[in-house]
Amino acid sequence: MFNFDQWVNKRLPKAAEVTLTQRKIFILPSRVSLALIVMIILLFLLGINFQNSLVYVVCFWLIGLLVINIFYCYRNLAGLTVKAVAAEPCFAGEKMVLELEVSRPLKQRKSAIFFGWRNEDLVEVNLLDQQSTRIKLSHSTKERGRFSPPRIDVFTRYPTGLATAWSYITMDVEGIVYPEPIEQTNQADNRNVEDEAENGVEILNGSNDFAGVREYQAGDSPKHIHWGQYAKTGDLYTKSFVDYEGQELWLDWDSLNINGVELRLSHLSSMVLSFHEQQRQFGLRIPGAVLQPGSGETHKVLCLTALALYGLPSQEVSND
Repeated sequence: MFNFDQWVNKRLPKAAEVTLTQRKIFILPSRVSLALIVMIILLFLLGINFQNSLVYVVCFWLIGLLVINIFYCYRNLAGLTVKAVAAEPCFAGEKMVLELEVSRPLKQRKSAIFFGWRNEDLVEVNLLDQQSTRIKLSHSTKERGRFSPPRIDVFTRYPTGLATAWSYITMDVEGIVYPEPIEQTNQADNRNVEDEAENGVEILNGSNDFAGVREYQAGDSPKHIHWGQYAKTGDLYTKSFVDYEGQELWLDWDSLNINGVELRLSHLSSMVLSFHEQQRQFGLRIPGAVLQPGSGETHKVLCLTALALYGLPSQEVSND
């Protein structure tokens, strides 16, 4: 049984750079040209019936127009070179941006060439004065992991719209889709990054160092009630304590009280972004990977990439 996708993949294999040649370009008449062909046939029959040479001239002129249009439509795609530049990382649910470099042969202008996917972005390229240009296409993503952009449609209806020339290109490029950052409220970090001490970061609701007295709140432990203050004022007050932690923080998979792998990854992704914004030193521990404490853009990308690829085979590609 004929499989169109397998046939296309064999004829037009994945590559980092593709030049459109005769073997890779397909062309068909448009609906308008089909209607024009029907009209030519009718005119030709009328010419035969009435022996009218002027009708013959019109018929041959229209046929010549169709042939020349097919040639120029094909020539508008022929020789075009498309090169993959990069696939920018994104979070699941966002759009992956694919950057391409499109160039033309010398002394060949290209007009009204479209790149894109069905139900996704469609970008028009015109190479008239410049030799090459860069374009960006975006494609929706659903799942974390590696993302290989699907087959891109390239087509043109230049110059008259009487024919459509098209090709398919599959770029040998891969992007990373990070887990969607969703912080679980029951795992919210209760540390105040503005409240620091010489030996570390202050952790509220601790148990070691006395931090002061506050008004009693329902649920406070009776052993923390300040009875001396109650004797003086008749109002209940609670002693508050703090602990201190070093500046290096850890995001630890095993310390999370969250059910589900994807929920854990989403929470850790959210915390990576939070600590990065706060310019904190932090490390990441997940099964199979340990990233030592660090900070900065590179460290953030390393952590998010580790979360994105967690549990995936080294060569698995996730397409949408």
